Amino acid sequence: MYFPTSLLLSLPFLLSTSACASSTCHFIPSTNATASNYPGSSTTTTYPYDLNTLSSVPIASICNSANATEELACARKYIDAIDEQLAFLYARRLGYAAVAGASKYSTNSSLNDPTRNGVVAEGMAQKVLKYGGSADAGRVLGGEGCMIFASLGYEVAQIQEDCDPAFSANFTRVCS
Repeated sequence: MYFPTSLLLSLPFLLSTSACASSTCHFIPSTNATASNYPGSSTTTTYPYDLNTLSSVPIASICNSANATEELACARKYIDAIDEQLAFLYARRLGYAAVAGASKYSTNSSLNDPTRNGVVAEGMAQKVLKYGGSADAGRVLGGEGCMIFASLGYEVAQIQEDCDPAFSANFTRVCS
């Protein structure tokens, strides 16, 4: 799997750098990612497996066919179902990231912690490798690339909305 090594993104947020250490900031995550709208909870969408049970996701060999068109359609059906689960989990993850961001803001700590980001990225690299993927893909998924960058942007937006409209932070991430 190939990932571009020099996709540079810069995300500036406002001009001010104020942060009131004396203010308390507490983020309450959105309830939009709930058990009632979990992938598969709707009767209007059908999925090829039980989305509520991670172990029910079949391995890709289920799409083995001599007909390339059928094989592609099968693969896309499972990819779409997995993407639905990933989107739900990522929305949940963003909620936790915003809680962490609000806590960091309240203690006047930096939102971006490159050491922690590296630990998360390497941990995900090892997990993805354990399940048969590549360590590079795991590092990108785990935050070495754009996921942490997007989470930091979300944290800033939530702090601005809930705690301090003048709050700003500048991040430059190399998404690889």
